[in-house]
Amino acid sequence: MNIFTLKNIMKEVNAPNEYVMEPVILDKSVNRLYWIFRVQNLRVKTLDNRLVGKRADDARFDIFINGLFIRTTDYRKRQVDNDLYIDFIREQFPELDRFGNPYEIEESDVVKINGDLERIN
Repeated sequence: MNIFTLKNIMKEVNAPNEYVMEPVILDKSVNRLYWIFRVQNLRVKTLDNRLVGKRADDARFDIFINGLFIRTTDYRKRQVDNDLYIDFIREQFPELDRFGNPYEIEESDVVKINGDLERIN
């Protein structure tokens, strides 16, 4: 691998990409297992073939709710057509929030995803 190729790979991997996710399903009566968010026309980047086995899928992006990092065990990722979905697993989050109320992810919460992502035109 020459320096030019390595430089292009590092540029692709380190490109700053951050997107705000929109809520799709938050109501427990509609889906008891997940809070579902999405970003339209987005996908995880296709990496250079030489990096595919060296970069774990769960290291390709990070998710934050109101600035707090969310572990990969707390959600699942789905690509449906051109949209990237994140399903937050309800049972992985606490039953009660810090005020003693049932824990819920709400529309007012800011959910962001950043990492090896690109827009699909």
